[in-house]
Amino acid sequence: AKQAPPAKSPPAALQARPAAAAATEDARERELHEWLLALDGGKGALLRYLDVLKREFDSDFTQISAVRLAEPVAPGIVGTVDPFFWEVCSVKTIGHRLLFAKGIAALSEK
Repeated sequence: AKQAPPAKSPPAALQARPAAAAATEDARERELHEWLLALDGGKGALLRYLDVLKREFDSDFTQISAVRLAEPVAPGIVGTVDPFFWEVCSVKTIGHRLLFAKGIAALSEK
């Protein structure tokens, strides 16, 4: 019986993230965690959205601030955030939407 050639292992770049990239990602996640805590004065109610923000927005404030609309879709500050953000992140309560909207507005002004 003929033996199959040994399987090639993936290139080193695919085997593990470079240390610098992992450190940058960890720093972004910490920054996102701190931002979520700051939005509600340290209560931590918005930390439930940390995983979805990491997954959908790569913990990247540039991507998060991009959900702010130039033309509001509804009155008030909540209307300045793309409804897609509420849907993707499953933000249901108006209180949480208000906190996020204020935080995203502040990000956009930086």
